[in-house]
Amino acid sequence: MIGAGRVSSWTVMPFGNWQDYDGCMTSPPPMPPRAKSAGAAAASPGLASELDAAKAAAAHAWDAPALAAAPVVWLRDHATEMAAPDAADVAALRAFLLALEAEKPAARDPQGATPAEDPGSALDAALCTFCRGRCCRFGLDGRAFLEPRDLRAWLARHPGAAWADAVDHWLGFIGAQHVRGSCLFHGRAGCALPRAHRSDVCNRFACDALEQVRDVATADPRAVVVAGVAAPHELRRAAVVSGEGVRRLRR
Repeated sequence: MIGAGRVSSWTVMPFGNWQDYDGCMTSPPPMPPRAKSAGAAAASPGLASELDAAKAAAAHAWDAPALAAAPVVWLRDHATEMAAPDAADVAALRAFLLALEAEKPAARDPQGATPAEDPGSALDAALCTFCRGRCCRFGLDGRAFLEPRDLRAWLARHPGAAWADAVDHWLGFIGAQHVRGSCLFHGRAGCALPRAHRSDVCNRFACDALEQVRDVATADPRAVVVAGVAAPHELRRAAVVSGEGVRRLRR
């Protein structure tokens, strides 16, 4: 039974802190102190009421009364149509990665990066799957935020390999299609790169919605949240997000 007895109060949570970053980016979205997240824009009262109604209807239909009181997080809608990678974008990424060889190793990590530990919760994968990777859009102009140490770490594990071999290895993860206008590694099923191949930015970044979901999961690992995807004046999608995955709500 989804949500039964798991969450004690309904909290409306704001959009993530990436909401104003719709243009081209060559650096990751800023990660301000959590105290600033209270200033993020919340959904309009109309959308909040619509999601509240869908949540209450599901609680009744699924015989899960506690679901009506589940906390809510809001995500921004974004286009996720698939397209073949643009050859110019692939060439630009190749040139960027090749140029990284000339950068001197950082003193803190001369031999290459250690993959970041996963700071997440049981709800992370479900929420990011439902969002469909809006933050990944910044990885196209940001070149997946890869750094020299990412490639050096791979070279350290492959004696005799050249820098160009490492570049080819990364480019080999680009699929026949990706999300149009997004990171070249952003595929239909999420990031095509293994976690150890992703940049620290990609491994560590969390929007406000994801941070809030983690707070809920920290308080109760069995908790569920309701996520709404909002476009201007429209609730596009809604779902219950739990450690078991995503269950869509009828609007």
